[in-house]
Amino acid sequence: MAEKNELIHLGVIMDGNRRWAKSHYLKSVVEGHKIGAKRFMDLCSWCIDENIPNVTVYAFSTENWNRSDEEVQGIFKLLEYFFETEIDSCIKNGVRLRIMGDRMRLSENTQKIITNAEIQTKECKKLNAQIAFNYGGRDEIFRAAKTLFKKVQNGIIQFENLSFKDFEKEFEKCLDTSGLPMIDLIIRTGAGGRKRTSGFFPWQTVYAELDFLDVLWPDFSKDNLRDAISLYKGVERKFGS
Repeated sequence: MAEKNELIHLGVIMDGNRRWAKSHYLKSVVEGHKIGAKRFMDLCSWCIDENIPNVTVYAFSTENWNRSDEEVQGIFKLLEYFFETEIDSCIKNGVRLRIMGDRMRLSENTQKIITNAEIQTKECKKLNAQIAFNYGGRDEIFRAAKTLFKKVQNGIIQFENLSFKDFEKEFEKCLDTSGLPMIDLIIRTGAGGRKRTSGFFPWQTVYAELDFLDVLWPDFSKDNLRDAISLYKGVERKFGS
C-alpha cells in the first residue's frame, strides 16, 4: 500500500526551450530544444534516484504545428535523433520509453523509429517514461471516445448497463495512458507568471497538485525536482472529500 503522498506519477510540462535559446543568443531555437532533450534524460535519472516509477512529459502539442516550419522540422529531426541515439542509455538505466499522442500525422519513418524504441525498451523496469508528442488533451479524449463507441457498436461493451464507475474504468482503458496510474503532481517550467496546464492530460490530472516554476526547462535542476517533491509531500490531499 502506497504511503501518504507518495509520488507515483510525475507530470512535467517542459516549457522554455525557445526562450532559453534566444536568451543565450543561439543561432536557432532548435538548439534550445537539443538542450531540453538532454535535460529530459537527466530528469529520468533523477526520477530513478528519487524512486518515482512513472514520469510523463509534454514535448509537442497538437497546437505546436503552428510554429515555423524550421522549428517544427527541427523538432522532428531531434526526436528521431534522440530515439536512435539514446536507446542504449535508456536500456542500461532501465527506462521504458513510450509516446503518447496521435501518431497518424507523423511520418512513416518517425513512426517506425518510435515503435522500434518502444519495443527495445519494453522490458525496462526502473522507470516508465512517457513523452507526449503531437498530443492534446481534448484530442486524446476525442480519440478515446471514438474507441469506446466502437466497442459499444461491436457489442464488446453494453453501454446501457454501465455504472459511472464502470464507465470510468472502460474509458480509461481507451486513453493513451491506459495501464498507468493517475498523475499526482504537475511541474510546469518557464511559467513566467502564467499558470495553466495547456491541455496536459486533463482526465488524468483532475486531482494533481500543481507547481509552476519561473525556471526555463534547460535550467531545470535536481534541486528544483526535490523542492517540488517536498511541496507535494507537504500538501494534504483530500480528493474531493
